[in-house]
Amino acid sequence: MTRRPRRRAARRRAVGRYAVALCCAMALAACGGGGGGDGGSDAQKSNGTPPPGKPAADPDPGDFNGDGYDDYIHVVTATDRDRKRSKTTLVIVYGSKKGLNTDGAVRIPAGSGSDAWFTGPLLRADLDGDGFTDLVGSRGPSVPDGTSPRQQVFVMYGGARGLDTPKALDVPQGTRPLAVADFDGDGSADVLDAGTKGSGPPMGGTSATSGRLLYGPFGRSGKPERTADLDLGQHGYAAPSSATTGDFDADGRAEVVLTYGFDAEEDETAPSDLHTVAYYEGSEQGLVRVGGPEARIAEAVSTFDGPPTPATGDADGDGTDDLLLPTQLAVAPADMPGSGGALTIMYGGKSGLGTGREATVIAGKRRIDFGSTPAVGDVNGDKRPDVVVNTPDFRRHDGKVTLLPGSSAGVPSATGEQSVDAETTGLPGTPNPHYWNAFNHQPPLLDVDGDGRSDVIVFGPLYEKRKGAFLVLRGTGKGLDPEQVQFFTPDDIGVPLRLK
Repeated sequence: MTRRPRRRAARRRAVGRYAVALCCAMALAACGGGGGGDGGSDAQKSNGTPPPGKPAADPDPGDFNGDGYDDYIHVVTATDRDRKRSKTTLVIVYGSKKGLNTDGAVRIPAGSGSDAWFTGPLLRADLDGDGFTDLVGSRGPSVPDGTSPRQQVFVMYGGARGLDTPKALDVPQGTRPLAVADFDGDGSADVLDAGTKGSGPPMGGTSATSGRLLYGPFGRSGKPERTADLDLGQHGYAAPSSATTGDFDADGRAEVVLTYGFDAEEDETAPSDLHTVAYYEGSEQGLVRVGGPEARIAEAVSTFDGPPTPATGDADGDGTDDLLLPTQLAVAPADMPGSGGALTIMYGGKSGLGTGREATVIAGKRRIDFGSTPAVGDVNGDKRPDVVVNTPDFRRHDGKVTLLPGSSAGVPSATGEQSVDAETTGLPGTPNPHYWNAFNHQPPLLDVDGDGRSDVIVFGPLYEKRKGAFLVLRGTGKGLDPEQVQFFTPDDIGVPLRLK
């Protein structure tokens, strides 16, 4: 039994799998659902709107309005000086030839009151099949088990002019959307409802509930075509904390990797078959759990604090999704390579995950947190996939972003890697001199200026004397160039971090 304490083809797939990572780093403190309601009063827009785009048979998940420029979303939580009041807002900033268009930023409140949050990942997919990418999430009061009747699962439909205002999805109360993908291969996006988390083990709190699949197409009514129950709750003991999807066998049906966090080390009531990782294959009947790569995944993501969230992308450029796993290698003497943090890449293949080329482990003399929040894209424009990772605890939580460029062997490597942090020469803005800048990239990698290179976006909450700052590290032929950065603050998009 595993009991550990809690503590456009390839590019299109890489972008589409990173909804969970949007709630990592700063996001989980700020993430919480997005709108609901009847429309008009929810959205607050600055000057200007993006130019009209066009629908596509296979819309890019990064681009909500189909104009060829990827669009950025971020959840901002503002507080008063005494931290007694807070306000959480989802901001959409559309891409353009010059980068992110801050004048056209759209602001969506989480709700009224300081207990209103976006309560889960924000998911990008074409839910209604109209050729535009939509945004799915949930918002409402922050409660442990997600059962508040005031919480709402919502969709913001994409269109030629961008995202519409939030509208409620017609789904059962307690739905917790954790992933969106085409699991049965019918061409429509399906929503994975992970069930409610509960408030502790069955003997000491509310049991976790099982989940379900909500099959698309949804249509503008917000009602799924049909639903099917999924037994994800581990006998009511634990519900999934993350879901990472990808088509690892290239059969047109997505698979999903679930991770669980629980504290069962000294709990005699814990079920004997508890697991920290579950792997489900997509099929015409939906998701079916298979043993397959579960043990290898669990070993790679095993930490004292529970498994970190994996990511998906086509890391070797063969057209099949691969699984990227933040890994903590066994502690070894400091002068030995391989100790500390690493990134493990398990490759997809026609026979399934792990059946492609041999797994890649990118390690060396690194901090234990190296490899966090991986994302795949082509940053330098050489048509080879690159990987970007964080080292969030670098220099007293100051944070560091590292680019691992693609190689002639077809896989990313540490050869030629680049790192950027708050003290890198050439960066605009003024970081906090006392560290804790949280200089970490936020997946997915997006091409916000349409030049064919992926851009890396960082939000530093303590920049500019705690006013905060967004830094868009533009992809260039040289990789990440700190002198080619778009810089703006929360004030510039109408969401200052300090409430008056």
